[in-house]
Amino acid sequence: MASDPRIPLRRLVLAALALVAVLVAALWVALAQGDARHAGASADVPEPAADLIVPNDRTVKADLLDRLEQPPQVLIFGGSRATRFAPAYLEKLTGLRGFNLALQNGRPEDAWAFLNHLRTTRPGIRPHVVWFIHVEAFRKQGLSVGLVQDARLSRYFPDDLIAAERQKLPRTKAQMPAGRDLALTTYGPDGVVLRNRYDIRAEDGYTLDRALAWSIDRATERYATTTPALDPRSTEYFEKSLDLLDRLGRTPVIVFMPIHPALLDAVRPLGWEERHREVLAYLHSLQQKYDFIVLDLSELASVRGDPDAFYDGFHMTASNARRVLDTVVTEAPQAFE
Repeated sequence: MASDPRIPLRRLVLAALALVAVLVAALWVALAQGDARHAGASADVPEPAADLIVPNDRTVKADLLDRLEQPPQVLIFGGSRATRFAPAYLEKLTGLRGFNLALQNGRPEDAWAFLNHLRTTRPGIRPHVVWFIHVEAFRKQGLSVGLVQDARLSRYFPDDLIAAERQKLPRTKAQMPAGRDLALTTYGPDGVVLRNRYDIRAEDGYTLDRALAWSIDRATERYATTTPALDPRSTEYFEKSLDLLDRLGRTPVIVFMPIHPALLDAVRPLGWEERHREVLAYLHSLQQKYDFIVLDLSELASVRGDPDAFYDGFHMTASNARRVLDTVVTEAPQAFE
C-alpha cells in the first residue's frame, strides 16, 4: 500500500499545536507569578490558613468602600481618634461625598494603600483629603495585619516588607487575637464609627474622670518608652502620598487633632511639647516641596470644643468631631475646592 503523504504534515501541525500549548501555559505561569509579586506575595512564605485570617478594620473599610455606588470625593484619614468624623456632616458643609478611612492606629502606610486601591478600582478619581494626625502619628510601628493579609492593600508594598510582616501573623488558633473591639464596633456605610466599646463603657458607668486618669497613665508610660517621633518608613509613605495628591492636583489639609485639656497639661512636660515641635517642623519643611495645608488644632479651645464631650483623654465624641470639621472647613476652604 502506498504511504499517505499527508501524515508528515499532520504530525507537523500536531507538534506545532503542542508547542503553542506549552508556550501559552508558560505565559500563564509567568503572568500569575507577576500578579503574585504585584500583590506582595512571596513564594517562600505560605499564606495563613483560611481560619487564621485575623478580623481587622482595614478589610472592613475596604469592603465598605468597594460597595459604594458612587466613589467618594473626599477622604478622611487618621487613627482611632478620627473615626467619629461623619462624612455626612462634612458633605453638609462642603457638598462633597465623603468616606471615613480613619483606622485603629492609622498610619501613613494605610493612606498610601487606600489611595492606590481607590485609583485602581475607581479610575480617574481625584479625592480631596482631610488627614488627622497627632504627635505619635509617624512613630515606628509594624504594618497592620489588614495591610498584610488583604491582597487589595498588600499589593502596594514591596515583596520583602510584606514577607517580613507575614512572619508576625498567627500560625495557630491559640495565637489568634480575640478581636473583641471589632466585634463591638458598628460602622456606617460611609465608614464612620457609629458605636463602639467607648459608648458601651460609658453606658456601663465608666466616667470621664476615670477615663482621663487612665489616659494620663498610659501617655506617661508611652513617653517614658516611646520610639523616635519620625520613623523613616512612615515618613516615606506620608511623602509618597503627598506626592500622589500633588500630581492629582489636590491640596490636602493635615490637621493636628485636639486632645483633652487635662491630658495635654499632663503630657506637655513629658515630651509631648518637644515631639509636637518636631512633627510640626517636619510638616512645614515638606510644604516647600508639596502643596498642602497644616492646621494645628491641638488645643481644644481652637475649635471651641467641649471638655465633657470626650470618651477619654484621646477620643472625642461626635459633637466635638463636628466642631473640628466646622473649623477645618472654615480655615482651609481651598482643601475642598
